[in-house]
Amino acid sequence: MAKKTPDPVGTLSIGNVITTATTLYKSNFNRYFQVSVRATGWGLAIVLSAFGLAVIGGILSSLTKSWLITMPLIVGWIAISSYFLARHLTDRAVICRLAYQESIEQPETISIATQQLQPRIWAFLRLSLLLGLYVFLIVLVSYFALALIVGGFFAVIAYGLKLSPNSPAVALLIGLFTIGMILAWIVVLMRYYARWFVAELPLAIESKGSARISLRRSKELSATFVNRITLILTIAVGITLPITLFGSVPSLFGQVLSDPRISTDSSTQTVGVILIGVGFLISTIGDLFVMPFWQVIKAIIYYDLRNRQE
Repeated sequence: MAKKTPDPVGTLSIGNVITTATTLYKSNFNRYFQVSVRATGWGLAIVLSAFGLAVIGGILSSLTKSWLITMPLIVGWIAISSYFLARHLTDRAVICRLAYQESIEQPETISIATQQLQPRIWAFLRLSLLLGLYVFLIVLVSYFALALIVGGFFAVIAYGLKLSPNSPAVALLIGLFTIGMILAWIVVLMRYYARWFVAELPLAIESKGSARISLRRSKELSATFVNRITLILTIAVGITLPITLFGSVPSLFGQVLSDPRISTDSSTQTVGVILIGVGFLISTIGDLFVMPFWQVIKAIIYYDLRNRQE
């Protein structure tokens, strides 16, 4: 089959995918960051509207002595948040489209890319909901399978072989087996997610498509390259994890300090709340930089998969 897009780079190795994505990210940082700010703004709008709903709902409930008064507010918040989320997801896809068009040497401006995807904002929302449902079901089923395997191994050790779990050697064996199974579980989840990793791209790039078609297209392109994509994801996680954890640390300490089971001192709990806020702010700022990087990686993988299969 003839290639449908220009091929200035050709097929890429795993290392070249990361290198190309990093180079593209750096050379177009200002444009990607601009869209990232916009996308993050839509995400923050969901949080702020929820906070506003809680405040208004609390006031109305206290005045009317009935929580039923908040039902119209909740319905309205769901509708507004759905729009905000759709715009957030669309702007994320805009970054993917910008990066892909750069890869094929047909660059677009932010305004043109946004105009191209604007009619599909609800399709991106449906895509996100479908993908979230699929991932949830896979996590749920695989978690129960993991629990059965670990529980079965423990039963064999404790009741089949009559070995005491309190023995240091037996406890170490059970612990190592459990850790090994958890790592295997994570790998399985990543392999499944790898099949849908570029699901945004068909909807953002190809002329015809829907949420279901885009998911199916992602599976078709990724079918024989799951291991490769999983390895790329692992490397990318290693690159971005320090930034992600940087904001999680103060939030974690804040949750501990604000927990009334840990301390009932009001000043300690106040410090905990402040740390949670600081952690949220740091995480939000970090996401402004991390999110475009992941979107560029998606675009490069999609570009490479099309070159390999078409």
